[in-house]
Amino acid sequence: MTWWNIIHNRVHLGNTLHTPGRGIPSVNSRPFKIFSKDSAKIVISSGSGLIRLEKSCFDTIARAFNNKPSLWLRIASLHENVPFQDSADEIIRSVTGSNLARGNYVCSILEHCKLVKFAMKGNRKVIVLP
Repeated sequence: MTWWNIIHNRVHLGNTLHTPGRGIPSVNSRPFKIFSKDSAKIVISSGSGLIRLEKSCFDTIARAFNNKPSLWLRIASLHENVPFQDSADEIIRSVTGSNLARGNYVCSILEHCKLVKFAMKGNRKVIVLP
């Protein structure tokens, strides 16, 4: 079963998840809700806005881990045009061509679905395979 199929089966409308925050346990995590989903995307509501998370956002993370199981990806969200190096945002932006910072939400959904787990690499929160 593909990661997208697992995600699509485990994430339900109205679910409230939390961004990863800093550290373990999480500090400053923020809630977001699953607003809608279909075969091509999940739309979340965060604050007063809606954010579209295309299937490609999740597929690119899955491919990265399939290519290198020992991979770690930084969980960080820059609200600028340059993502942090070795971050989920960097990979997502390279595939989607969008400058939106969506890595926090994607990582939270992946962790909720037990496809990745949160870990610390120095003072950086990262995702790794469980």
